[in-house]
Amino acid sequence: MALSMRPTGLGSGIDKDREDYTVFCGEWNIGRIYEVRGGPEHLRWFWALHFPSEPASLRTDNGAATLEEAKEEFQKSWDAWKAWAKLEPWTRLEQFRICS
Repeated sequence: MALSMRPTGLGSGIDKDREDYTVFCGEWNIGRIYEVRGGPEHLRWFWALHFPSEPASLRTDNGAATLEEAKEEFQKSWDAWKAWAKLEPWTRLEQFRICS
């Protein structure tokens, strides 16, 4: 199952047109990617995984220049966490899958 993004709908006032997404694995809200205003261009997009605190070496947030770069970095971090957590599809129940 691929990761998906949905608009958060959190923006209001001057930020209502700012891109802001919640990242989902199935129906699990696992993170967020949003456009930052007023910062340097190389950090225009911020991404964060919501839950992992382990392993300590895992990057769970960062800034990126483009939305595509932020999505790629998010995916790499998610994949690294899944590998560390040893999450695998549950073969007995096909409906349980870990997002790729």
